Amino acid sequence: MELIFRDYQYSNELLNFTIKSDFINGITGKDKDKMIDIINLKRSHKGKIFIDNQEVLKNDIESYKRKINVIYSELEYATFIENIYQLLEYEIRRKKLVLKNPEKKIIDSLKIVGLNPEVLDRTIYSLSTSEKKLLQLAISLLSNPDVIIMQEPFKNLDIKNEKKLLILLQKIKEQYQKTIVFVSDDSTMLYKYTNHLIVFKNNRIIVEGNTTEIFQRVDFLKRNKVFIPEIVEFTYLAKKKKNVKIDYHKDIRDIIKDIYKHV
Repeated sequence: MELIFRDYQYSNELLNFTIKSDFINGITGKDKDKMIDIINLKRSHKGKIFIDNQEVLKNDIESYKRKINVIYSELEYATFIENIYQLLEYEIRRKKLVLKNPEKKIIDSLKIVGLNPEVLDRTIYSLSTSEKKLLQLAISLLSNPDVIIMQEPFKNLDIKNEKKLLILLQKIKEQYQKTIVFVSDDSTMLYKYTNHLIVFKNNRIIVEGNTTEIFQRVDFLKRNKVFIPEIVEFTYLAKKKKNVKIDYHKDIRDIIKDIYKHV
């Protein structure tokens, strides 16, 4: 599902941006987390919103909101929740989900993310950081959203589990036609994993477009205090100060090959 915001009024600014369905989207910048509430329509708004080029009318707003699901950086749950099954039941009630077969939906959501249904009897405290992230994703899938927004998606994950989660998200995106959005300060992660980037600062979008091309605008990003990935910084300095003719890459091995070609 592609989302298009046109002349969306936010804090005396008019926002125009697109959340693309065919790419993994990234959002960063000083005010990046505000974009979660903007996309999720947490406040009244003026302007036009389109889903796949079809305008969302006033009567469709609640239906639109049900298509969006946010996974926050930490797993949140009520203190009275004793185990995973209770948490999933609670989320179904909280979100007022109408499911023909709730138990089957719970099992299916767990299986999609690779969690064994036996996890339902476990306490939340017994879960690893990786398992908690997978559980959050399973909870999100209960409502079958079209757009999944993830705040700091790989926070506290080691590189092995980060790659496993990325592969899972790519599979969910392609197999179930989900639109994926990463909201993060981690520019290195955004550079590696996203294709379309929005930088949000001082309640306005300062740049939007192809992630790789945006991160090549090093001077512009530095002026706006956006962290530059180390691999980009290295290439930038080599080109500017050492006059080395290399291209920007996402893998250090490609940079090494590029350097050898010009030695």
